[in-house]
This record gives sequence, structure tokens and C-alpha cells, in this order.
Amino acid sequence: MPVVKKKMLKLVPPAENRGFLVQALVELHKAVKGAGFYPKGHPYRTETLQRAYDCLKKLLSDRELVLGVNRHGFLLTGEPVEGNNMVQQLAHECFIRRIANISFMQDLIPGDLGIFVQLLNCDPQKGAAAGGLAKELEDRGVRTVWVNEKDLASIWAKRPGYHEGVQEGWDSIPSLGMPATPVNQQRGIGELLVLMAGEPSDARYQELGRELMAGYQVDPQQVPVLTILEELLRQHQEPERSLPQREYALFTLDHLADGAADQLLNALEGRECEERESIHRVLAALGGKGAYWVIQRICLAEGLFERKSLAAALVALGQAAIAPLIAMLKDERWYVVRNMVAIIGELRSADCVLALKRPLYHHDVRVRKEAIRALMKIGGEASVLLLLPLLDEEDEGVVRHAILSLGLMRSREAVPALLKLLDRRDIFLKELGVKKEVVTALGRIGDRRVTPQLLKMLGTRGWPVLGRWLELKVAVASTLGMLGDETAIAALTSLARGSGALAEACREALDAIERISGGTHD
Repeated sequence: MPVVKKKMLKLVPPAENRGFLVQALVELHKAVKGAGFYPKGHPYRTETLQRAYDCLKKLLSDRELVLGVNRHGFLLTGEPVEGNNMVQQLAHECFIRRIANISFMQDLIPGDLGIFVQLLNCDPQKGAAAGGLAKELEDRGVRTVWVNEKDLASIWAKRPGYHEGVQEGWDSIPSLGMPATPVNQQRGIGELLVLMAGEPSDARYQELGRELMAGYQVDPQQVPVLTILEELLRQHQEPERSLPQREYALFTLDHLADGAADQLLNALEGRECEERESIHRVLAALGGKGAYWVIQRICLAEGLFERKSLAAALVALGQAAIAPLIAMLKDERWYVVRNMVAIIGELRSADCVLALKRPLYHHDVRVRKEAIRALMKIGGEASVLLLLPLLDEEDEGVVRHAILSLGLMRSREAVPALLKLLDRRDIFLKELGVKKEVVTALGRIGDRRVTPQLLKMLGTRGWPVLGRWLELKVAVASTLGMLGDETAIAALTSLARGSGALAEACREALDAIERISGGTHD
């Protein structure tokens, strides 16, 4: 059985090798980013990881290195490590993975460092579900990089299989198994993005951005375009970054997205798309341009799923989508207008109300009904004012849609117009469907001022036209129950003593009033 040899445990003192430490953390950040940007086997991944390993080995020449992690950055023996943006970003990646400290052992091997870098690229939530990064390192047999274990004596005790002098190479890492090959003098896209992330100079940042755009034109397959756009968006949204850099990041994103529009929209239409939210964020950053792309694709989409996916993207864009959507309301194709109106309804923006007046009187009734639904979803007094004139329309379908919407909006302003419609002379109840819709809407609105008029209808003796009046009275009794007005109890009690559908409806209405008022009735 091999003898475990424990070395003297030593920590890097705070005043020593500060420059080397910051450099090592910068190179480690580049390695993490490179592993995220470049595909497996790319030489840049090996190169960045090798540089990070070399820097760390200088620090570990005669001492172990234990770093603390908090939301503000790295700590060395309790003192903050002052570094640039790259160091802060690396600390953030560790912090969101619930890493409180990292211990690099003196016998650090490349394979262990490579696995650590890979795990820092994994989704934090999935990592937490797998037991945390510490458990994942343990499961993969890593023994020279430890997280959340700062007691070095405890670490040595957990390494029973350690042999002095045993080393592993890059071949132990599946994604880095390819031998390093000479890298082209032209910097790769992933490297440029990493450099931009940590660049303090505005002028230099713009130079790197121009180099990035040129490199993408030469080889757009280096890094997935969505990865590039997401990183540029992140840099654009960083509050601590200078305004010129943030604006240039957006300019670069806008330029690269022009050539990737079809790719992004094709992905959105796919049923297996896992980057839907990321694409939404990129399109939102593009504003009206992104909305216009999506709208044009909706006009060409043939499948329901594709249209729904694209419509969801427009809703995610929010305010930026409103102007392009309104512009499309003038389109001659009825189905295009209907789709635009439906999306406007989902946006629920009061700024769109007046624009919906045009489709509200469209020549195709399907567009008119969609406009009514959109106004109902938006709500507000302005929507009610546009819907009220529709109560006088000749098309019964339009009228009933308007009544339904006013009821669902619980618009008290609509009550007088609804009562007027209910009072309209109709001896043979040819408009039974409309009147029943009005009665139901009044119940939804809940304004008890309508109780006297409903009681009057309940006592009216109409023409016995195939039970139409009975059907209407049943609806009135149900609405009185919804209102919960105790002044209706006497009339309902009188009718409830009989038999038939009306008596049953009155008994149910009395029960509803009792529940609402909390009292009892005889």
C-alpha cells in the first residue's frame, strides 16, 4: 500500500506575488470564456488554459493558494484582491455558483484545472441540482482543485490515493484532447470578446470591436452567433462600463445581427429551440429593427406554431414592437391585420387604443372581432368609448362581442347603453341572444342600480313565443343572484314557490344572495 506523503501546508502571504495573482486570475477568466466561446478541440481553448495553468504554477511553486470569494470579488487571507473587470467577472461566476473559497494545491495538474474551467461554464442551476460544484469536482476525481474546503489539513486527509510526482496531461480532458497546434496570428472571436470585456480604454475597445466584426465576416462559424450577440449585449448593459463602450457594444451587436437575422428567426420557429429567451433579449436590444424582422416573418409563416412563436417574440419586445405593429394595420391582407391586432392586444398598451379604431371597422368581420378582444384586454376608459358605438351595429356577432367585452371589463360607464339595448322594443324576442348577453354582462359588471329594471323584466308577461321570454327571465334571475342585491329577495321568493326552470333559477339566485350578503331569507 503506498504511503501518503503530506507536505508542509503554506499559504501565499498577502503582500507577496500580487501581480502574479492578478495575472493568473485574468488568464483563468480568459480560459473560462474561451471554453464557452469555442467548440471542443479548438486550439485557443488549449492555449488559454495552458497560460492560466502556467501562471498558477508560478504562484504554487512552494505554497498552496487559498482564495476567498464574495459578491465583491476575491479575497486573499481576508484582504480584497484588487483586479480589473476580468477578475471581477470571474469572481462573479464563482459567487453565483455558491463558491465561498477555492484551494489550488501545490501539485496542481492540468487535467484538474481543465475540469474546473469546464464546470464554471455549466449552468449554475443545473450545477446546484447536481449537488454543487464541490461534489461535481469530487465525482470527476479532481484532487488538486478544491472548493468550499479551506482547511488544507482536511483536504490532505481526503486524498488517500495521492502519489508524489504523479501528473496528468491535457489528454485527461475530453474537450482538450487535441494536441495544441499553432494559432493563426489573427485573433479569434472568443479572444476578442474576452479582451473587450476587460478593456478600460474607449479607443482600444472600439479597435477590438472593429477587429471582431472583420473576423466574423471572414469566419462566421468560429463561435455561435448568438453567443457573440449575448456577450455584446451583456457588455452594453453593464452599468459600470463607460457610455462610449456601451454604445459601441450595441453598434457592434446591431452590425453583426444584420447578417444573422434569418438564423435567429429560423431558431425561433423551431420546436426544439432552447435559446428562445436569449433571442428575445437580442431582438429587444435591436428595437424596431428586430420587431420589423419578426413581423415580416409572421407574414410568411404557414404553420400555427411558427406564428405563435414569432408572436411571443414580439410580445417580449414590448414597447419597441408597437410602432411597427401599428404600421402593419394598413396592410391589405385581412389575416395579416388580424394577427397584428391580436399581438397588440397581448401587449396591453394604452398607447395602441386609438390605432385600433381602424381595424374596429374593417371590412372583414374576423378582424373586427379581434379588435374588440384587443380593446377588452387593454381596458380603460378610451377602450370603452370605442366599444360603445358598436352596440348599435347591425351585425349581431359584432354586437355580442362588444357586449361580452364590456361585461368582462366590468365597465360601469357602459351600463346606461346596455340598459337601453335591453329596453329596445322586441315583442317576439328576435334579439334573444343579444338580450341574454346584455343581462349576463350586467351581472359581471355588478352595478346594483340595474336591479329595479331587471325586476321589472322578471314580472313582465311577454308573448309565449316558443319559451323565449321564459329563457330570458331565467337569465335575469341568475343575474340578480350575481348582483347579490337584497331588494330582489321578495320577488325571487314569490317566483321560487312554483315549479319549472324559472322557479329553480330563482331558488339558486336566493342562495347566491344569501352567500353574498351573509344573511338568511325566508
